[in-house]
Amino acid sequence: MINCAVIAEFNPFHSGHKKLIDTVRESAADIICVMSGPFVQSAFPAICDKAIRAESAILCGADAVIELPALYATASAKSFAEGALKIITKVRGVTHLAFGVSSDKDCILRIAELRIKKADKFNSLYKSYLKQGKSHNYATRAALTELYRENCGESDPALAFDDPNSILGIEYICAIDKLGANIQPYIITRRGSHLSGAYYSDDFLSATNIRKSLLSNAYSVKNYIPYNYEKVLNFAENHAPDISALKKMALFYVKSLSSEELSELRDCSKGMEFLIKEIAKNNDYDGIIGNEKLKIYGAKRLNRLFLDAVCGIKKEYLDYPFVTRLLACSGKFDFSLLPDFVKTANRDLKLAAEHNSDIRCVLGVDERIAVLYNTLCSTKGDFYNYSLVKA
Repeated sequence: MINCAVIAEFNPFHSGHKKLIDTVRESAADIICVMSGPFVQSAFPAICDKAIRAESAILCGADAVIELPALYATASAKSFAEGALKIITKVRGVTHLAFGVSSDKDCILRIAELRIKKADKFNSLYKSYLKQGKSHNYATRAALTELYRENCGESDPALAFDDPNSILGIEYICAIDKLGANIQPYIITRRGSHLSGAYYSDDFLSATNIRKSLLSNAYSVKNYIPYNYEKVLNFAENHAPDISALKKMALFYVKSLSSEELSELRDCSKGMEFLIKEIAKNNDYDGIIGNEKLKIYGAKRLNRLFLDAVCGIKKEYLDYPFVTRLLACSGKFDFSLLPDFVKTANRDLKLAAEHNSDIRCVLGVDERIAVLYNTLCSTKGDFYNYSLVKA
């Protein structure tokens, strides 16, 4: 038997996630999930509370759910993957990392191998596309496609780059290599078709479509939410995050910060701060994100930069040590598997921050993210208003 990790947002936990865990359970003794907290990689708030999402994973058969610090949960695919692997590599006994993709497994492995073994050539191609004024996403895709065709024949790896899960899968494999981890990728093919970012079949529906339906026609997606449907629905109906308020808040912070302060933020590259300050004079958040002058950066990166401004997320924090918490576990879970920086009590989180200023900075991001989430959802509490969920 293997011990397997799963990295996810569970936003919300749906039938596709159940299929993944059920498949892994066939050969795994322990399943450890690393899950995003209140905010997810899009830099927007999750559709429902992290306790509901974590509990759903445990009800499905996962043994434990560890929170991915907000610094990484809201980061680029590369940092998201590296942050999660920093946790997984320290959990005792984990031998495999399972993830689902809609593209060909062998294609994913070949692309990841090229990224690792031909890093210099990739970086050279990537920079050449950036110099042409192409966006980061375009440059990455074009460089890898060129490498792939040069080394793997004429087959087109396009689907791998159209599938966000495949992109993350490639980053997971690269992170495993970077950290020197003795962990094997366990790639599971997702069922359903891919259409404009939405996966669907008779049995599975994308998280994107489920979130949309929860706010308009919730009953239509009941069969796609196998656990805690009533809890998810209640939260979505009564505490759905106020995205409009978030956008106004983000505009305020970006306008309030100086160019120098913007330059220190996690997703701000050299010179980007001056362009942001110029265009942010506009009061239309969506208009700024879609501005022609900023297209080179991509909407997701701009959303992350605005969240950076709200929550004071600096790029230097990515090099800092961190602590995080166990969100949920089964009754039979062996706590000795956890590394020391994964805490089960709020007092231990606070104590770790008191003794290390770097840890305090990273934990401060989680604290601010939690307050922001509760404000947008009109719910009470803060980061420390949380108790371990056992199911």
